[in-house]
Amino acid sequence: MFVQDMYTGIMPFMIYRGEREKYPARLEPTTTPERQRMIVEGISNRDHRHFLEDAICEFVSTTANVLFSDGVAYYEIIYQKNDAGEVQNFGFELLQPFYLFRFWKNYYQIVPWWEAKESHTRAQIIKIPAEKILRIDFPKQYGGKRKLHYLLKRLYQLSKELIPKFQMDAMGKNENIGFDLDEFSRAKYLEIAKLTKKFGWGQRQRSDKYITEYYRMLRFLREKKLEAFLREHIIEELNKALNRQPLNLGVRMVMINMFSVTNVVEQEKLLKKGDVAFKDICNVLKP
Repeated sequence: MFVQDMYTGIMPFMIYRGEREKYPARLEPTTTPERQRMIVEGISNRDHRHFLEDAICEFVSTTANVLFSDGVAYYEIIYQKNDAGEVQNFGFELLQPFYLFRFWKNYYQIVPWWEAKESHTRAQIIKIPAEKILRIDFPKQYGGKRKLHYLLKRLYQLSKELIPKFQMDAMGKNENIGFDLDEFSRAKYLEIAKLTKKFGWGQRQRSDKYITEYYRMLRFLREKKLEAFLREHIIEELNKALNRQPLNLGVRMVMINMFSVTNVVEQEKLLKKGDVAFKDICNVLKP
């Protein structure tokens, strides 16, 4: 639940009518339609994508999902150039982080025998120059890969039992051992709230049973700040890849009307002063 809740709100769903017009994107400086089409096709992994907004949305959402799951996302930059050395087409192929290692100026991708058998290829070690890898790390401001893995591990442990086994055994024997299920649920909720404090995860709670409405809104703002931060982080790393070797395209992607970290900070200040209604905060930071 945590991973799904965290990454799904980062980008709007462009498939809905009118969303693309609400959140337009552009390339700076302006380029030719043919060049923009090449960039859109390079960013997107879906053949039916024709709009820059959709391509960015797809890339950011996919990357965010991987970051919340693995703590790092690796893409191999696949490209072709013409005789003049200009990029004709390119793409970003998502790589599994488990069999990818860096040594000096190269990455090495290990293809184990079981993966090779499934892919109808051979077990091997593939050398990939570092310049052909786009690596995006989970932000250090939110704990980085190491702390994220600890968080995911602990959340999994807490989610395994809705009711402890000893209580289930007692219920099976019609014994009353004085177990308080409400207190158990409250303690679990509060531990998860503490673990995800900086992320602002609401745990899909529809009521303010354990926290005040004010603190619930404060956590909502933290979640929105994370969404804005991660969105900007991914787009910035993608822009860097477009403007370095081997692509050197000389353009930057910009999305318009998406709320920023600065917008969230402004709402936090208003909330602490008591100068804003909760519904107005939600309207300002609407995805």
